[in-house]
Amino acid sequence: MRIIGPPSVAADTVRANLTARFSPHARFIAEMFPALWRAGEKYSIDPVGVVAQSYKETAGGKFTGAVKPQFYNTCGLKIRHLGVLPEASGDKPLAHSMFASWEVGAEAHVQHLCAYAGRPVEGALIVDPRYWLVSGSALKNWSDLGTRWAPSPTYGNEIETIMTKLGA
Repeated sequence: MRIIGPPSVAADTVRANLTARFSPHARFIAEMFPALWRAGEKYSIDPVGVVAQSYKETAGGKFTGAVKPQFYNTCGLKIRHLGVLPEASGDKPLAHSMFASWEVGAEAHVQHLCAYAGRPVEGALIVDPRYWLVSGSALKNWSDLGTRWAPSPTYGNEIETIMTKLGA
């Protein structure tokens, strides 16, 4: 399943399948989903994959890990300089980026995907604090994110599994 491209499934289908097959927090459907979808379309990154990745990273908007909803961080994106302060290292809350809104957080998320996919961000303010750290990559498929975006070798395959369920 390709990272770059138009929506592989209609937004209404994805939203319906999120509700029917998963158990997202209300904020995921009402607030995060629209921001994620718009950002994906803006940068020609398949919004179905963006939504699937965000669902995985945020536990469907429940935020059960170090990142809190108030961070408006849709994907667990870290800060630019990890380890500068002891509380900003590893998987501690302050090691994660904080954004002003779901729209800005979703845009940073998708810009980070652009960097991984080798798609330059042109004509927009780069809000991804780690864009330049991965810029120059050229991943083609969501499955390629394993061991790159996250340490798990199955990370990208897990996103593709969620994408399949969102589109079926």
